[in-house]
Amino acid sequence: MFKQLFYFSVMLPILGFSQHQLKGVFSPANEFKATMLYHLSEGNATYMSYGTVNPQGEMKIELDASAPSGIYKLVYALPQADHNFEFIYDANEDVVFNFNPDSGVTFINSKENQLFHSYTQAINNAQKELLQMYAKPSMKSRVYKRRSQKVDSIQKRYTLLSKGTIAARFINASQPYIAAKVESADLFTKNVKTHYFDAIDFKDQLLQSSNFLIDKSIDYILRMHTSATPLLQDYKANIDEVSKQFSSTEPSFQLTSLVALNDLLIESQQESLALYLTKTFLLPIAIQLKDTEQITNSEDFMRIAIGVKAPNFQVNNQKSLYDLEDATNYLLIFWSSDCGHCLKELPEVYSYLASRPEKDFKVVAIGLETTPEKWNKTIKFWPQFTHVIAKGKWDSKLSKLYAVEATPSYYVLDASKTITSKPYHLKDLMDVLDQK
Repeated sequence: MFKQLFYFSVMLPILGFSQHQLKGVFSPANEFKATMLYHLSEGNATYMSYGTVNPQGEMKIELDASAPSGIYKLVYALPQADHNFEFIYDANEDVVFNFNPDSGVTFINSKENQLFHSYTQAINNAQKELLQMYAKPSMKSRVYKRRSQKVDSIQKRYTLLSKGTIAARFINASQPYIAAKVESADLFTKNVKTHYFDAIDFKDQLLQSSNFLIDKSIDYILRMHTSATPLLQDYKANIDEVSKQFSSTEPSFQLTSLVALNDLLIESQQESLALYLTKTFLLPIAIQLKDTEQITNSEDFMRIAIGVKAPNFQVNNQKSLYDLEDATNYLLIFWSSDCGHCLKELPEVYSYLASRPEKDFKVVAIGLETTPEKWNKTIKFWPQFTHVIAKGKWDSKLSKLYAVEATPSYYVLDASKTITSKPYHLKDLMDVLDQK
């Protein structure tokens, strides 16, 4: 009897362990190998499970009884930040989907996700129809009212349909501004911006668990302007407003969110805005929380951001970088004599500039080296470059000064030694050089 009870006690949690499934079909199937599942909570991601993608593109992950309801993220490729999608799991049903990188995710089974995606498509289409009226030479009040009422009707219908669901929190927070009567384009734009955050509770922990607040905030920063040609100060004012909204949340969540916004601004090639965000809001929060890693990251970014003067260093016994005055543009290349990519790319840069003297570029090549022997032999192939050796490689002062994480790394400077570009790939560098 004891053995039977023991067997049952062991098997019970196993039998109850698997409650629901996350199943998907990826296409094209040969482009996907594996997935990783995370549960998201207030800016944190907790790893949950791993699922392989078979040759037919099928993937399945068992969601056990302990898996909480809420927001989840499925990563399907690297880098993780660029290859993932979020979804709702209510702990009551399987989540089944199809995914294609071009068309995105479509949910085959999951009322919560189907509801929210249906709402998003319907409300976006209705708003687009309303906005199209402003592109016409004249606006009819009757048509405007009908289209405005359609937006309102969709919002109310989905608010009712989603009552009691997780999706309801996102649908309610997505409520758009709806004018009571016909408004001019200028007034409508102003009111949309004024009321942009009215329906959003930044302290809502469920919203904090997803990308919702970040997506809304980056949209506000980059798109919500009353002028057709916004100035830098307009963008900064939008950053101020977003930071004000986040100020009602816990400092740790503020920091996580500001870092995410900063990364998105950099990815959007808005480094001047990222610099303002870092100086004004991100770094002070990091200092308040005594987050030494983020303090260092922020200081590194501010020191080498596009638009700031490049950190000075000694080029030779007589001159520093700032003393160089014989070119219109300067190119700093951080490389290493044992870096295969460097030994392939530097000759191409050398040949390109040698054949185009009108470009007026001076190259300062900084070798991150452990010992000078190989470096001394290699630099003989590029006599027109100004060569500097940084002993200690990744631990060298110059590597740390420029926060070098990979070789080769490129910095394009103007005559005043201000950083104008930081191309990541050789092709990006060549595009920059072509434009000079």
